[in-house]
Amino acid sequence: MSASTTGLSRFYLLLAALTLALFAFANLRSPLVNEDGVLYLLLAERIGNEGLSAAFALYDRPFYPWLISAIHAVSGLSLTHSALCLDAAFCVLLTLAFAEFCRLLYDDRGVLPWAALLILAHPKLNNYFGFVIRDIGYWALLFVSFCAWLRHLRDARMRWLLLWAPATLLAAAQRPEALVFGLLLPPMLLLAPRRARDATLARVMLAWGLVFGAMALALALVAALDPATFVQPMRDANDVPAALWRDIPTHFRAAVERYAHEVLDPHSGDVAALSLAGGLLTILLVKILNGLGPLQCLLLAHGLWRSGVAVAAVHRRAYATMLVGAVLIAAAFVGYRHFLDTRYVMLAVMLMLAPAARSLQKIAAHAFARGAPVRATFVATALLLPGLDFVLGLDRPKPYLNECALWLRANLPPGSPVFANDKQLAWSSAARWDYQTTHDANLLIAQGSVPLAGNAYWIIHLKRGNEELARQLEHYRPLLTPLHRCADPRGSVVEISGQAPAP
Repeated sequence: MSASTTGLSRFYLLLAALTLALFAFANLRSPLVNEDGVLYLLLAERIGNEGLSAAFALYDRPFYPWLISAIHAVSGLSLTHSALCLDAAFCVLLTLAFAEFCRLLYDDRGVLPWAALLILAHPKLNNYFGFVIRDIGYWALLFVSFCAWLRHLRDARMRWLLLWAPATLLAAAQRPEALVFGLLLPPMLLLAPRRARDATLARVMLAWGLVFGAMALALALVAALDPATFVQPMRDANDVPAALWRDIPTHFRAAVERYAHEVLDPHSGDVAALSLAGGLLTILLVKILNGLGPLQCLLLAHGLWRSGVAVAAVHRRAYATMLVGAVLIAAAFVGYRHFLDTRYVMLAVMLMLAPAARSLQKIAAHAFARGAPVRATFVATALLLPGLDFVLGLDRPKPYLNECALWLRANLPPGSPVFANDKQLAWSSAARWDYQTTHDANLLIAQGSVPLAGNAYWIIHLKRGNEELARQLEHYRPLLTPLHRCADPRGSVVEISGQAPAP
């Protein structure tokens, strides 16, 4: 093994260790399982008890919970700890694949420490390190596929296509929109210079065949295992592209009508569509900029101004396609839902972190060339600013929820039947509860139709500003005996009560 290879291996080992340290930090800050994570753990439990087909009754994409269930079955760890092991592996894979992606994109090992600094110091990504979510695996596997694609562009070896296709499929098993890249990237081979046209077209067809042929085969095998359970979810999945093409314009027109009726003056109704479209594009832009953060935006602006962040020529079209695909996925979501969570722009954000890392590398090279004092000042600044960005961008902790979870575990008999409107607390209580009832709890309280039979305890999370729920809860106060109360200084409160027998 050469000295350069040894140095690269040591760097990646250090990066993996730092990632695990940050993963532990994120989970110690947020010990409660997030709401999406509760669903995944319930699905994993159901898969372990009843098989994969049972999970489709609650969720149409149970691959991630299936992985958690498999780790649980093999290791004997709890479902929560099994999910932590899986997520830790995905987090390490993500940071390693991102750093390697930046190295391949610029064909320069010098970008590695700056890419590692930006990805490790990204506060929103570290917030997600504390979540049980499929997105981490989706991003990690996509960056593995991107690395394989860049390597294939460099030397046209078949082994890189044989890595790219399954990595893309595994990413699609986490989130099906990964198939967008399986569709968009192969045609870029036709634009590569100095390639025989017939051979290039054959590679495009081979790449598509590896991804979509394998996907069709996998779906057919899954459907053959239990046709009654799997056929309808498979049909629903196949209808997704057509449904998006059909539903996005329909939802947009309905939103335009509401917007014109409820917000705009009647004389401005003719510009409602243009105004709404501009607002949705603004949401997309602001979410991307907010996901990047001020430091990364400044680095990108500096790099573009100085024209020092252009990727290697052989990779430019592929990188542009990846970035366009990531933005299109986010745009489709905001067009369909008129809402955009940061998770949906994180892929575009991480792709944009690559030129930001290159810009930081260029600034570092300029600073290092000016002597020891400037070098020391730059290193201190380069560590301080991302550190401040990291600290300021972390989610605020909610100690009252942690206090409440500890009280529940200490005082509620395991398996006690409870009615709750908070999935995190219901899961952490080790009580017996129904997912759908908890999901609809606020609506049931508002309608006065809470199912009282069999409940022993109530766990009600009254969030700040939701005075209406507190008023509606008064209807049930005669049945409830207050047991414990956890309050947040900002106004939210959790009330734990015992329920008297229903009259």
